[in-house]
Amino acid sequence: MAEQIEKPLLSISKLSLSLGEKKILNQISLNLYRNEILALVGESGSGKSVTAQAIMGLLPPKNTHIEKGEVHYNGKNLFTQTALDWQQLRGKEIGMIFQEPQSSLNPSMRCGKQVAEMGKQHFSPSLSKLELKEKVLSAFQEVQLPDSERVFNAYPHQLSGGQKQRVMIAMALLCKPKLLIADEPTTALDVLVQQDIILLIKRLQKQNNMSVLFISHDLSLVANLADTIAVMQDGKLVEIGKTQQIFTAPKHPYTQGLLGARPAASQRVKWLPTLDDFTKKTYHPQAVLAEERSRALKDIYAQTPILSVKGVMKDYMASRGLLGKAKKTTALKNVSFDLFAGETLGLVGASGCGKSTLAKALVFLDQPTAGEIHWEGKRIDSSNKKQINQLRKDVQFIFQDPYAALHPLKQIGAAIEEVLQVHTRLDQNDRRIRCLELMDQVGLAQDFASRYPHELSGGQRQRVVIARALAAEPKVLLCDESVAALDISVQAQVLNLLNKLKEQLQLSYIFISHDLAVVKHMADKIMVMHDGKIVEENEADALYLDPQTSFTKKLLEAIPKGTAHLTVDL
Repeated sequence: MAEQIEKPLLSISKLSLSLGEKKILNQISLNLYRNEILALVGESGSGKSVTAQAIMGLLPPKNTHIEKGEVHYNGKNLFTQTALDWQQLRGKEIGMIFQEPQSSLNPSMRCGKQVAEMGKQHFSPSLSKLELKEKVLSAFQEVQLPDSERVFNAYPHQLSGGQKQRVMIAMALLCKPKLLIADEPTTALDVLVQQDIILLIKRLQKQNNMSVLFISHDLSLVANLADTIAVMQDGKLVEIGKTQQIFTAPKHPYTQGLLGARPAASQRVKWLPTLDDFTKKTYHPQAVLAEERSRALKDIYAQTPILSVKGVMKDYMASRGLLGKAKKTTALKNVSFDLFAGETLGLVGASGCGKSTLAKALVFLDQPTAGEIHWEGKRIDSSNKKQINQLRKDVQFIFQDPYAALHPLKQIGAAIEEVLQVHTRLDQNDRRIRCLELMDQVGLAQDFASRYPHELSGGQRQRVVIARALAAEPKVLLCDESVAALDISVQAQVLNLLNKLKEQLQLSYIFISHDLAVVKHMADKIMVMHDGKIVEENEADALYLDPQTSFTKKLLEAIPKGTAHLTVDL
């Protein structure tokens, strides 16, 4: 008897489609089998989410043209399904976790009700409200949401990012689908929550015998999740293979670049490779010599600190209504540290630990409740506007979301010149000249000056924000999760740029992140923050080699393990 060949649960065959005149997908073919986890990996704009939308029948009808190809699920051609057919497929047969839970959840509807609405479409009409609620609560418990009754009655804004994502997972799995599509489900989550979500999806996949299509821009993230990895670039599949093969012997330069661009926590290199380096085979790893680094640090720490923070506290009072008393929350608990000229000081911790609160307190954007801040040897008086304005000029922010930091109706050149107008005495012509110099310094072409933020990529917008910060001629850049939302390859470019600017302009950095691998690559010294306190502080390499607290060890364990830029043979 001939051996029966396993048929895929999901099959995409030579799919090509365009949006307007732009081709988005080009001859995409891949198979996803039962009980398999397939990771679809690539940069933003590579076509990953469009592929997911094609599978789910969610392609925007306007200007979308399927040129050729088919998508089959369980033997059904999805392109021939009626609206009624899709009502049965979506949620019941195919579940989907979207990238941004905040925009996917209705802010005016309680979370439990939103999940229950999904159930109403597929469960028996005879199911009572109480029985439906029990199914939702059971789904919340399955995704390990603590206090499921509270979550059921909560609005989305009352939950953390990780909790909202678990609600979305519960919604996607409520009807026990055979196929789960997870579109960037861990983006913008801190490494601990990210790790929890990955482990949760893996557990639920085995428990429910599901197939999973997991979409990510971070190849390293899927190392311990996926059975098979498909790599996309510019709408094409450039490589597909078993996970071990992809990580041990990547064939395509683009795959090598995605692996190599992520900082490796175990090794320190002077410059991270970019995708171009792998494509053109121009990257030659340069390790940071221990002796060279030791001499540099000795010189840095022989100085007087440029910034001293002593016993800073920050309390918030939250009202509990007309009859209840205000509740005090302490976000910063006796925080003390020094920053030296030429130093990069890393600050790492999970979301909600107080990192951003501390950053704002340093420049009095959020007034400290207690403690002292000394700048260049002088204590800053919180009531002295002249002192604070000078401090804010000398210490500039680079925020996580560059799009939110830029006016959508203001051209890039005007946005940079605005800072020059505030902090310099240059006339209009000189401001324009200086603006172009700053753009050149951060690697932006001069014609970008007339563009608007929406016309730029995420990495380009981040370069604009850096140029704006440099326009004030600061001594310190405060980088608050400034690369967290970027593709891995773009992240490498921005990190390289920051290190280049530090050398050229003799800058100091406070580099804030939840990702210890990125912080270690950048920092001379690292502070670990937990629950509003600095729980550990040490030289970066020493902290990685010999962490002293259980929380630091937990952060280290959460670092994605798939990096290979020093081992790829170029």
